[in-house]
Amino acid sequence: MGTWKSFRKMYSSQLHYIPLAVPFFLILAGLLLFLVVLIQIQALRYAYAALGLSSTVALLLLLASLIGSYFNIPIAHLPEEKVISGQIIEVFGIRYIVPVVADWSGTVIAINVGGAVIPALLSLYLLVRNQIWVSAAIATFCVALASYLLATPVPGMGIAIPVIAHR
Repeated sequence: MGTWKSFRKMYSSQLHYIPLAVPFFLILAGLLLFLVVLIQIQALRYAYAALGLSSTVALLLLLASLIGSYFNIPIAHLPEEKVISGQIIEVFGIRYIVPVVADWSGTVIAINVGGAVIPALLSLYLLVRNQIWVSAAIATFCVALASYLLATPVPGMGIAIPVIAHR
């Protein structure tokens, strides 16, 4: 593996993207604006006060999560692999189309700032503030075990976990 600079240059265009389709992103941005209004008029005061956060900090966390969703921190690179593309696969009763890959240069495993780093830091803050280490460890173990048991690798898609749906 080359230096960090060459790694970043090679994969920087693949790591920055709108994580959702534009209409959904606009809906989420509208919801964020709605939450900002609610926070500013103190409608959510009880929720963030119970967490030990001021309205300013709650607003900054929401904005940081939204903006941070654009940024990914690369942690590993998997070598290229043959991927069957352009076919329809069915996973847990849901059909997916494997996208056509023109130039598959491998897989970059990355951590999203807005979806992982900021929530993890907030969770650590709450763990320290409320001293709930044992309960948190048990809950984390249960979720990790369930995810491990339910997860299925799907070639060309990634790791899939079945959606609990009422039929």
